[in-house]
Amino acid sequence: MAGPRTPLLHPQEYFAEQSSAPLRDATIVVGAVAVLSAAGASVLLHEFAATLDVMVEVQNPAHTPEWVCEGPNPLNTTRTGCDPSVPETIERRLGALLLEEYSWLPWATLVVVPLLWLVQGVVLHVGSAMFDAEGEFGRSLAVAGWGMAPSLARLFAVGGFLVYKLRTASIGGTPESAVQALEAVVATVGPASMGGAVVVAVWAGVIRTYGLAELRDVSVSDAAALVVVTTVVGLLFELV
Repeated sequence: MAGPRTPLLHPQEYFAEQSSAPLRDATIVVGAVAVLSAAGASVLLHEFAATLDVMVEVQNPAHTPEWVCEGPNPLNTTRTGCDPSVPETIERRLGALLLEEYSWLPWATLVVVPLLWLVQGVVLHVGSAMFDAEGEFGRSLAVAGWGMAPSLARLFAVGGFLVYKLRTASIGGTPESAVQALEAVVATVGPASMGGAVVVAVWAGVIRTYGLAELRDVSVSDAAALVVVTTVVGLLFELV
């Protein structure tokens, strides 16, 4: 009978059947987490922007400050933007400004996720070495990579809930009321997000525990102790 194809539900059986570190599959998982997380960040960013569908006054980039236009001009050069008909401020949609300000976020996610994978792999490798673990660094990377897979469940569940709350929120017609409504939505979703973080942390912790035990040849109790410490530290960062 064939064993499990992933360690998501039966991690002990899966890792026990790996004659070598399943680094290739773990790399694919991390790539999927990075791409889907970036896509999720993009979707949420656009949903936030759609929620902030109100106008605000901002500085007009085509307007030149008066002190420049009225200052000394010894060379008699032509000063662009000094047309008095060019307004000092213009109206822009607050959501559009948000998109411009944070357009880098989805792209940054594509870089941050692999970096987190590397950091987690190093932590698991060095930590398990204190228990006389065996096996190359690739094994620790494989365990860390599969441990990131449960985060997709939180992404879809909490992200979907947040989108629903944003689309059903009552948004006022002023920037202040729109921002207040947005803050209220985020506060409502906060407990669900933290609850999802705990569930994912436990799920990922089980995967990492059995992964280290099988691939790094340490006892389940030692692996669990290491994973608990790293998981608690991760959850504390969630609260900051």
